[in-house]
Amino acid sequence: MNIPAIPALDPTPLPAPAWLFQVLLLVTFFIHILFLNVTLGGAVIGTVHGLLAKSQEAPGRRLGRLLVSLLPASVSFTVTTGVAPLLFIQLLYGQVFYGATVLVGWLWLAIIPLIVVGYYSVYLYKFEVGTPGGRTLWLGVAGICFVAVALVQVLVNVLQLTPPRWEAVAMAVGAVFRDPTILPRYLHFVLGSLALAGMFLAVVAVERAHRTPDPFFAWLARRGVFWALAATGLQMADGFWFLFSLPRDLLIALVGGQAMPTVHLAIGMMLGFLVLILLSGLREPERQRTVLRLTAGVLGVTVFAMIGLRDVVRAMYLSPLGRLRELPQTTQADVTMLFLVVFVLGLATVAWMVRSVLRERRAQG
Repeated sequence: MNIPAIPALDPTPLPAPAWLFQVLLLVTFFIHILFLNVTLGGAVIGTVHGLLAKSQEAPGRRLGRLLVSLLPASVSFTVTTGVAPLLFIQLLYGQVFYGATVLVGWLWLAIIPLIVVGYYSVYLYKFEVGTPGGRTLWLGVAGICFVAVALVQVLVNVLQLTPPRWEAVAMAVGAVFRDPTILPRYLHFVLGSLALAGMFLAVVAVERAHRTPDPFFAWLARRGVFWALAATGLQMADGFWFLFSLPRDLLIALVGGQAMPTVHLAIGMMLGFLVLILLSGLREPERQRTVLRLTAGVLGVTVFAMIGLRDVVRAMYLSPLGRLRELPQTTQADVTMLFLVVFVLGLATVAWMVRSVLRERRAQG
């Protein structure tokens, strides 16, 4: 690895052990990814069914109206919960993070206008701007913007992990696409969003059908399970492509060369197959409320396990630069405790806001 290309380590010591910030990174990223998946996947699913619908009262259009009652809040939560993991990334991996973002500066800065355009497009759809048959295009614009943001994030993440490519990328930004993991990594992300969004819609449909019987909710529950099953199956296949596109030393470590990486991969794969089995058994999800809830819970655990595996792979990529425990630190117990208290209060506030939004949407039908 070309060490001179890496910015110098920030000499400012961490106020707490590095492992604590790493745990906080995993937890906050997990929360962020849940909202992100619902936002991105929901916009794509809503666009597809909206374009296939033949009338305003068709289920696909009703799905769009349901989504626009949820997506504005979902986008807000996605942006808000994305701040914390971004800060922890800067704290723990600032050496490579800043270098990667500078190399693709305009692409990185484009995230802001893309999010703004996507956010406004959701509202344009919500307020029915345009002809009845063309309003779905606003949802499509939002989906395209969110998918584009995901691509930029993937590019930056790959650059963080591969400093040897920095010189080539500095000469031509397109050189980042030469990394063989770009496409499978990106597809893994997008397919995961579709799977989780499909599961979310299925759960929403079943819970509402439990209170208000409506053929639309039965339709939505089945379509949600279909999206979750299809996307998860494709994601599992793409996962093998992603695995075998990794550098050889990382691949060997993950398939038996090192104990912990192998265990992480095995757990993730077993959970993924379990989700597939459970989804395959949901033939009439509107009548299988308990099984659907169980499946949603297992899917959530799977997402967290995959985030842990992602962190393991990142550590192996960056091992030539040193390990997190080698970062300078001067523990400040009082500051750390105050931070943790505020952090817990922040999580409680987000949970309260989500509950309030869902309760309001439930009251609106």
